[in-house]
Amino acid sequence: LGDELPAVSTEIHRAVESERNLCRLRHPNIVRFLHIAQPEPAAVVVFMELLDGRSLERFIDNKPLDELTIREFSQQICRALLYLHSRQPPVIHRDINCSNIIVCAENTRIKLIDFGLSIKLEQSVSHISASTQSPKGTLNFMAPELLGAGESDSVQYSRESDIWAFGCSVFQMTSGARPFSKCSNPWAVPELLKKSGAPALPDGRSAELRDFYSRCTAKDRRRRRSAQELLGHEFLTGGKLKTRLLSSLFGAGN
Repeated sequence: LGDELPAVSTEIHRAVESERNLCRLRHPNIVRFLHIAQPEPAAVVVFMELLDGRSLERFIDNKPLDELTIREFSQQICRALLYLHSRQPPVIHRDINCSNIIVCAENTRIKLIDFGLSIKLEQSVSHISASTQSPKGTLNFMAPELLGAGESDSVQYSRESDIWAFGCSVFQMTSGARPFSKCSNPWAVPELLKKSGAPALPDGRSAELRDFYSRCTAKDRRRRRSAQELLGHEFLTGGKLKTRLLSSLFGAGN
C-alpha cells in the first residue's frame, strides 16, 4: 500500500470500531462474536464461537428440502433478522446466503455467520485505494438495487437487501440450486433481474410458500416485507392464504 498505508489503516480501524457491536449480539440463531482485533495496520482478526455443523448449502446438497424443514429454517432466519434489524442502529448482515448459514449438528437449529465484515472493510478503503465501489458479496443473492437493476444505481446495503438475500436462500432450499445457477455468465445476472426479476420457484410447491417467496423478492425494495411482517405470514404460521380459502368456499379451485 506504500504511502496509502496510514490512511488505509485509519479507515480500517474506523470500520472495525463501528463493527464492535457485533460482539454484543446475543441470539440463539446468530453466531457469537467474541473479539475483533486489528493486530497490524491492514489486518483484521475476528474471533467467533466454534460451531459443530455444516453450511446450509452442504445440508441441501443440490436436493430440494421439504416444506416443513424450509418453514422451520425460515422461521429461525426471520427471528434472527428481526433481532438484527430492530437494533439501534440496525445491524445489516450484507451477505446472507446458504454458505453463511450453519445447520448445527442436531439438524434442527441454524445460525447466521460471517456478517459481511470483509465487505464493510473493502468499502471503507475503496475511496483511498482508488478502486471502484462495486458491490461485494455473493452475486446470486444480491438485491437488484445493489446491482443497478432496481430503482437506484447506488450501492447501499439495507434491511431490504438482507430480505432479498434471505428470499434467495428460500429459493435454494426449495429448488436445491442457487438462483440463476444455470446462467453460464454470472455477470449477466443484473440483466436477468432487470428483465424478469427473481427466478420462479419450481412446480409443486404450496401457494403459501410461493407467496412468501414473492414477498421477499419484490424487485422494488419498498415492496419487500420486513422480518416482522414475514414472521406473521401464513407460510410460517401454518395458515392458509385468504385467496385460497375464498376459492375453496366458492368452489373455484382445488
